[in-house]
Amino acid sequence: MLQTVNINGGDLNMNEVKVMVVTGATRGLGAAITKSFAAKGHDIVMNYRNRKAADRVCAEVLAAGSSGRVLPVEADVRDRNAVRTMFEIAQSEFGGASVLINCAGLNLDAPFMELTDEHWDAVVDTHLKGTFICSQEFVRHTNGRPANIINLGASCGIQGRLNGANFCSAKGGVHALTKCMARELAPRIRVNCLTPNAVDTEEVRERYALDTDEGMQRVLNTIPMGRLGEHKDVTHMVDCILNAPFTTGSTFFVNGGEFMR
Repeated sequence: MLQTVNINGGDLNMNEVKVMVVTGATRGLGAAITKSFAAKGHDIVMNYRNRKAADRVCAEVLAAGSSGRVLPVEADVRDRNAVRTMFEIAQSEFGGASVLINCAGLNLDAPFMELTDEHWDAVVDTHLKGTFICSQEFVRHTNGRPANIINLGASCGIQGRLNGANFCSAKGGVHALTKCMARELAPRIRVNCLTPNAVDTEEVRERYALDTDEGMQRVLNTIPMGRLGEHKDVTHMVDCILNAPFTTGSTFFVNGGEFMR
């Protein structure tokens, strides 16, 4: 059974909360969050679209001897019926969830004048519409319990970047959506935005050619902390957000000072 404190304040003790839903949980930061919190004893509903990747993460959780259970559930976050079914499974298998981490994402970069409607829709719908749908269905399934939502943002959703108008627009929308949700869902549900950058993931390594000395040095020159972020830097911030009972509608940057605001 889920245990919570301060039934009117969205205040969760992460030493007690046991069930989290993580979307986009089979790669990058979604996988890192899944493995980290399973190791801490939390049960995870692991949203996926690629079964092979889901099996790999489950195997890694098992090999680590994690005390938390991981339940892989296939769902396209853009499909409301599939998302609703995912939360129904969370309810039937684990008794419901009190934390949602919206990590599902997609990159399809191209110069602005070469972006297609299909690439625009795929990226914006995955990041922005997916966050909207998953959050609505999550709230409907909390059944009056205090809860937390963490949306994954990006600094380029604030400052923009080359060849990513679809991605940047979607992330800009996620930042605005976070604030709207936080205002409307308080005090029972807190909503915050986690905004990592310069964190060592497969996608970041490929985008910035970090496997070359030149590419790595070019990125490190922009980071005051002088290193790439690690997965534990992100999962530590997730912990901090979930244990900050008077914080909602905020953006938390994890980027070593690369982008400051």
